[in-house]
Amino acid sequence: MLEFLFNPMHQGWIVQGLFLTVEITLFGVLLGLGLGTLLAIGDIYGKKPVKAAIAVYVEIFRGSPLFVQLFLAVYTVPTILNLQIDHAILAFLVFGLNSAGYQKGYVKGAMETILDDQMQAGLSTGMSKIQTLRYVILPQAYRIVIPSWTNEFCSLTKSTATLGYLGFMDLVGAGLAIKGSNYEILPVWIVIGAIYFVWITGFAKIMDVIYEKKRIPGVELAMQS
Repeated sequence: MLEFLFNPMHQGWIVQGLFLTVEITLFGVLLGLGLGTLLAIGDIYGKKPVKAAIAVYVEIFRGSPLFVQLFLAVYTVPTILNLQIDHAILAFLVFGLNSAGYQKGYVKGAMETILDDQMQAGLSTGMSKIQTLRYVILPQAYRIVIPSWTNEFCSLTKSTATLGYLGFMDLVGAGLAIKGSNYEILPVWIVIGAIYFVWITGFAKIMDVIYEKKRIPGVELAMQS
């Protein structure tokens, strides 16, 4: 039933698929966190045109399927721009841009939970508004947002399953390749699903431990759009 696991070629596909899944997830979450932070700051302090542009950005990436975003980026954008762009680069960027649309809300909510008191405290010590944001508010906001950040990681990892249907050798792409070579369906997807489960569950447990050590007692995330 699981003979395919002892095939060196199939093992190579699975390892390659796992590496791509992990790489694109980590890149997407980290880019999303950085860009989401800038979007959150812009939404809090920006003027109406800035807030409106951020709102449009967020609704586009949160309101459309990731598969559609990937398809348009990989097969439409290069044609429109008449450029040869590596599909992997486009896919990595889409995951980051998509994650930023969600993480903007997480970071904004965390910032607003502590913003007023901590901003006043920072300014009272002679720090500028930017310094207070950088050294006081954001470090605390990131501690508050760990559970939501963990959920985003888990969600984005599962979303990488769309890559296999666009020709990428992620975990699902590896499953499709193995299934096509030995015509075993259920065993292949059980193994692929188990790999997702172990990776996601293990990461989530690690982040739970980190959150318990870093959490700010009595402070919870106030979710914002």
